[in-house]
Amino acid sequence: MVPSRSQTSNENTLDNTGYCLLSLDGGGVRGLSTLYILQGIMDRLNYMRREHGLRDRKPCEIFDLIGGTSTGGLIAIMLGRLEMTVEECINAYSRLMQQVFEKKENRSIISVMGRVTPRFSADVLENAIKQVLRECGVPINEKFDNGKRGRCKVFVCTKFQKTNVLTRLRSYRTPLSSASFTPTIVEAALATSAAPTYFSPASIGSSHFIDGALGANNPCHELEEEATDLWCEETGNLQPLVKCFISIGTGHQGTRNISDKGMKVLIETLRKEATETEKTTHSWESRWRDHIEKGRAFRFNVDHGLDGLKLAEYQEQDLLSAATATYLQKRGTIGAVRTCVENLRLKECT
Repeated sequence: MVPSRSQTSNENTLDNTGYCLLSLDGGGVRGLSTLYILQGIMDRLNYMRREHGLRDRKPCEIFDLIGGTSTGGLIAIMLGRLEMTVEECINAYSRLMQQVFEKKENRSIISVMGRVTPRFSADVLENAIKQVLRECGVPINEKFDNGKRGRCKVFVCTKFQKTNVLTRLRSYRTPLSSASFTPTIVEAALATSAAPTYFSPASIGSSHFIDGALGANNPCHELEEEATDLWCEETGNLQPLVKCFISIGTGHQGTRNISDKGMKVLIETLRKEATETEKTTHSWESRWRDHIEKGRAFRFNVDHGLDGLKLAEYQEQDLLSAATATYLQKRGTIGAVRTCVENLRLKECT
């Protein structure tokens, strides 16, 4: 059946001006795998742009909304709010992970009193984030939402510690935003990164936060809901407005038998987190199956090689790089990346 002129016109409008969404899972140092996947997508996109005499683009110029959880939230801030290239983000993220994870603050996550104690220093994490801001020429007290219209919108997921309720911190204003709740970039980054057993809770004003991994480690549902509130709150009919929806994971996680009691608690937490991530993926794929079939929605996630890699093993950058490269070289992945880039390259950029 030949599409009508109006159908073709609608498709062209969506291809040129439809919304592009990027969802980033949490996963500690495994976030490097997320960045390597995104690098593969952006490298192919910019290669095609150069072939047509066009300049390279950064993720913040392609995506209208980026959302992330935990270290995915950190990456979202770097790419969207600080407007880094993927290569700049990889370098900054690698340095940050080493600074944060090279020295443990406590040997066990369970104290002699039976309380959970953070293994790593939140102060070191804060200083590392501030260093990234200084390198970008951004004041360390800059508000996450500074009142200016950025190239793309960014939010990160976190939880109120007392109520365990998931919330989003935004780089932009919405009708749902609270004027009395305006974190700095550093505060937002710490709030989304404050993983229990890894770091102590983060504070914004009198409120305390932990990261949103248990419930939104894969934040694609949160991204979908946020985009709906932004662009079609009255109808709730988001899909016809979305040109491209990309969700990127941090690799399938394996589990191991651990004799240490404290590590058993940690492994059980990670198991729940991984299970929730996969359930969320299946649910998202079911709802967006028409977009997936039409080459408008994509889930990229390394399926082999990162099993058992702990979230703090910053020394394993070579493994992360090699496993992700192997995944990107698979025929199925190559085809999906090619289709994804064909979609993205039609985006009108000013």
